[in-house]
Amino acid sequence: MHDVDVVIVGGGPAGCATAAALADLGLSVLLVDAGVDRHKQLSGELLHPAGVRALRGLGFGDVVDAWPAQPVHGFAVVFSSPARTVLLPYGHGDTGLSLEHATLTLPLLEAVARRPGVTLLTRARVTAVEHNDASGVRLRFAHEGVEHTVSARLLVAADGRASPVRRMLGIAEHFTRISTMLGLTVDSACLPYPDHGHQFVGGPLHTLAYPIQAGVARVMVDLPLGSTAGMLKERPELLRTLPSALRSEVRRALAEDRTPRMTSNDDRLSARVHVGSAVLVGDAASCCHPLTGSGMTSCFHDARALQDALRLHREDLPLALERYASARRPAQRTRVALASALYEACAGQDEGMRALRQGMLHYWEHSPRGASASMALLASEESRMRVMTREYLCVVGHALVGIRPSRRQPVGLRAAVPLLRSVGPPLRDAVSTTMEQMGNWWHCRVGRPVYTLACSGRASPKRALASS
Repeated sequence: MHDVDVVIVGGGPAGCATAAALADLGLSVLLVDAGVDRHKQLSGELLHPAGVRALRGLGFGDVVDAWPAQPVHGFAVVFSSPARTVLLPYGHGDTGLSLEHATLTLPLLEAVARRPGVTLLTRARVTAVEHNDASGVRLRFAHEGVEHTVSARLLVAADGRASPVRRMLGIAEHFTRISTMLGLTVDSACLPYPDHGHQFVGGPLHTLAYPIQAGVARVMVDLPLGSTAGMLKERPELLRTLPSALRSEVRRALAEDRTPRMTSNDDRLSARVHVGSAVLVGDAASCCHPLTGSGMTSCFHDARALQDALRLHREDLPLALERYASARRPAQRTRVALASALYEACAGQDEGMRALRQGMLHYWEHSPRGASASMALLASEESRMRVMTREYLCVVGHALVGIRPSRRQPVGLRAAVPLLRSVGPPLRDAVSTTMEQMGNWWHCRVGRPVYTLACSGRASPKRALASS
């Protein structure tokens, strides 16, 4: 007998969404939250329209309506050379939302604690996973100085990208540290397009900016690994590609804030998202560079995918977790690959990446369909790897046209080699994802029926395969 049906570790957006999704199935949920100070966290502040719809679908519509959020109508991509801005609106006139992380998360946590079937424990930390197999899990956690033990049918790790629970479960991950992010608050009036998220690309430092409340905007400056805020104070010329008003605001914020918030930017993709009766959701399963702003939308989609899988296979947890992993993995691989490719294109300083930026600018300015498809990928409305690969190849094609050698530009072909080399990872990811999807199809449509028939004794594997 289990104490509860589900234990969820982590009370952030992913944990709250998953708790709501599983409680809606009639499951008893224990939500264990460490109680970190979310006012100090530098993540989860921009929500695409797909994420807003997912939250409303999970029953958080009253919370969304009460947020003091700022509307976001799309992205403004500001190129430094040539000085040009491309607006990428959300499709169908949709609107996203942005607000400070704690203002977003705390109301979600309070709302989910009121849900029938959900018990919230704050300032509680999991110390060990003592047992985990197909029959259930048993774990220890500390709460108010006392050690407790709880058993459950399912354990959900929603404790962020560093995920102590993932390490306790022994799940490996593919990990790459990319850069360091410096976060500052400025007057939102200095943004060129106050109702958009901003990407400043092509300069010495890639920069993001978006409003988080009335009159206030967040600026995120991407720094090389090992850098500190002091580097920007000593070398203000690194911000020269920002508009003058925004540059002045950033310098003012640096001077006034002695301990600005900083975090690392990582690519993380877990080798697997379930083991025994434990499963990973949100950043605990995968995360990428935040320039796409897709993290929260992704974790809400994870919650819905887990809910759908358990609804279909309530009595067969291993099959439900297998279905969840199969449903989410292609979209996650696309999201991570897109963020990696886009970051290289926006922040790279070699000739190939400069040519790629020119191709991106030309593609978006001259192809409304291309701009719309690119925005669908950024906003998590489109998650097929083949679409991302197609769009990347279109950008590369425009870049190659732009570097045709001429008398005025005889060395343009030097950029072609790194540009063509950059096509390798997206193509490799597309092939890998296609092969994985074919393998999943074979396993579900052929392998599992063969195994089921063979185990029942009604048919030999050879006859079962022939009948399939």
